[in-house]
Amino acid sequence: MSRAKKDFLESMEYIDGITIIDRNGTILFSVKFNPWFHPEIIDGEEVIGKKLCNVFTNIDEDTSTLYKAIELGRPIHRKRQMVSDIEGNKIVTMNISLPIKGEDRIIGAIELSKDITKYKDKSTHIIPMNSECFSKMDTMKKHFGPDRARYSLDDIISSNVKIKELKYFIKKIANGRSSVFIYGETGTGKELFAHAIHNESNRSKGPFISQNCAAIPENLLESILFGTTKGSFTGAYDQPGLFELAEGGTLFLDEINSMPMHLQAKLLRVLQDGYVRRLGDQKERKVDVRIISASNMSPKKCMKEGHLRQDIYYRLSVLSMHIPSLRERKEDIEILLNFFINKYNKQLNKNVNKVSKEAYDHLLAYNWPGNIRELEHMIEYAMNIVDESDDEIEIEHIENMIKEVEDEEIGIPIQPLKNVVSKIEKELIQRAIQKTKGNVSQAARLLEIPRQTLQRKLKIYNLI
Repeated sequence: MSRAKKDFLESMEYIDGITIIDRNGTILFSVKFNPWFHPEIIDGEEVIGKKLCNVFTNIDEDTSTLYKAIELGRPIHRKRQMVSDIEGNKIVTMNISLPIKGEDRIIGAIELSKDITKYKDKSTHIIPMNSECFSKMDTMKKHFGPDRARYSLDDIISSNVKIKELKYFIKKIANGRSSVFIYGETGTGKELFAHAIHNESNRSKGPFISQNCAAIPENLLESILFGTTKGSFTGAYDQPGLFELAEGGTLFLDEINSMPMHLQAKLLRVLQDGYVRRLGDQKERKVDVRIISASNMSPKKCMKEGHLRQDIYYRLSVLSMHIPSLRERKEDIEILLNFFINKYNKQLNKNVNKVSKEAYDHLLAYNWPGNIRELEHMIEYAMNIVDESDDEIEIEHIENMIKEVEDEEIGIPIQPLKNVVSKIEKELIQRAIQKTKGNVSQAARLLEIPRQTLQRKLKIYNLI
């Protein structure tokens, strides 16, 4: 049994009612043990023989846990379900719904319910909406068409100090001509920052052209970037490249570390002289384009690992920006939840305005290997499966997305901690000894441990 389900069962403590339906949704049995739990049907006889959806008017076959248990053939746990009876009374329940089998087939379902109406406000973490800010963003996006940057500094939503510093940095460097290198983990929003640099600059009325260097085969990338002339190869015709199309604006090269070395040499020529030559052409064309590039690793690491030529490294990373991961800025989770919930409320016609404390705590504790993109994906998933009548995202809406992720995201199986520590310690000592060319005293200073301690560990790990 998963931890989430165990916690759920423990939180039930007791039940207030039992309901049984058949495969057609007809109520066969209903009893409510507490008088405040639907007093108009306390005896159960009034609803026996009626359709469940006629008694509880705001649920149907898609939203009822009883129907789901029959459909899926497995127990359904729901921490919060709101139902409305025929009198219009609303009640919030915690439910366990179990399929009933007879002669090897499912013939109905039984549900154990607990009334949590009076406790519901104590278990929620309210996410306040700021619709005025979101409306401003929507208006701005509608203003821009193709080959235009769609996002501005206002779209970079954050209360994190580092992100605020980056936004200030963008204002300072926006009007320059120097190349910018943006780096950070996948899903941190590097392209968003590139858009913001362009829109903050005096090039904002010019084109913003974006190209992922890893998405195009090597034999096509050159012609896409620099253009072609008729007859340069079979089927070629006069076609401007992205540099020409970006004239007077910005060219954003994502995953620049995937660009082949021979193309980097041609790119260097453009960066140095400002001229491009189409494939098969003798003529050079002057271009006025600012280059913004991006990678999931730092420019220096790209160069050291052989992904970037040294000469182009200095040209591309005149200005560099590191975008912190979501786990480094967890104070932003609430404001991002606010934004994504509002976004998908509009798209999916939902009315979610809160997140349960348990779900929120899980989001805070999660490591976010996919960063903001993963958070949006998780919220979009949750908003799709939340009931039409519900206004809250609960742990059940996200638990399948975060279950047992710790081992998967770091790729390390659970094992004795001392084994892992010893392995890392040995590797660090080896690197320190190699860097200091065998000088134990210097290596000890690098590792910030006594020389005697290092000598002892060298013997333990058979490194001398």
